Amino acid sequence: MNTQNEVLKRNIDNMIIQQNQEGLNDQEKFIMQKLMREKYQLEHESKLENSEGDNDNK
Repeated sequence: MNTQNEVLKRNIDNMIIQQNQEGLNDQEKFIMQKLMREKYQLEHESKLENSEGDNDNK
């Protein structure tokens, strides 16, 4: 897992903890959704790169 993905996951985890403890305001909810989309996109791109790399090795 790359560093950017780890940072995104940590930020999302922290926001989920905050959401469960005291709630998030609208701006914080927007930021969390943006972070989650970015994390999903990075994971998807990483899977594509890995599958392309696997195909190159065959």
